[in-house]
Amino acid sequence: MLADRDSTDLHLNLARRHLRLARRYQQAPLVAAIQTTIDALVARQSATADKELDRQAAYDEVMAADGDLDDVIRNLFGAATAFDRDHLGAGMLAMLFPGGGFTPIVDLPVAQEPAGAEALAVKIGKLAADHALAPFAAKLTAKAQAVRDALTALDNGVRAEKAAAAEEDIAKSALSRQYEYNYLSARQTLGRGIAERLFVKANRSPGAAEPAPAPQPTP
Repeated sequence: MLADRDSTDLHLNLARRHLRLARRYQQAPLVAAIQTTIDALVARQSATADKELDRQAAYDEVMAADGDLDDVIRNLFGAATAFDRDHLGAGMLAMLFPGGGFTPIVDLPVAQEPAGAEALAVKIGKLAADHALAPFAAKLTAKAQAVRDALTALDNGVRAEKAAAAEEDIAKSALSRQYEYNYLSARQTLGRGIAERLFVKANRSPGAAEPAPAPQPTP
């Protein structure tokens, strides 16, 4: 019999083989009963796979948004350096980057970097509107918000994937129960000897070769 700890793939493999054998021996009630639960699990497995892809895409967007924000911070550092070179005594670099570098900000955890970028934007906002560095305030704010939005999407993606996996587990349990019901029903109506022909024994040994699937009935 199948167990909840068994993978979805093993559930589907054994259930489909039972389905083929039940068809071969023309056991229509068993076929109908197991087909419904197989279809439900296939749909749930597909949904989980889709949500996993969505979560991966959301993670990639977080990394991309974080990289974009890093670029703006590096560009600001370069622009402030150039400004101080062209305006001796301006002290823009020391005001914006007291530590003398941008790495303390870009090396922050992704969730914390937006706050560091917005702190820079606040400093820039105190400059004159026509200051050469003034445009960086809006850029930093926008890129910081993009990171936050991406993190929110990732969190939603993780939640959606977990919910889909839970639904898959429910469908897997339903298939496991129906598989057992089919076995008990087959034993009652066909006897143990014939009933056991309809079910392939699960081989859970790592790397074990599985028996060849039963032949399809002749149309």
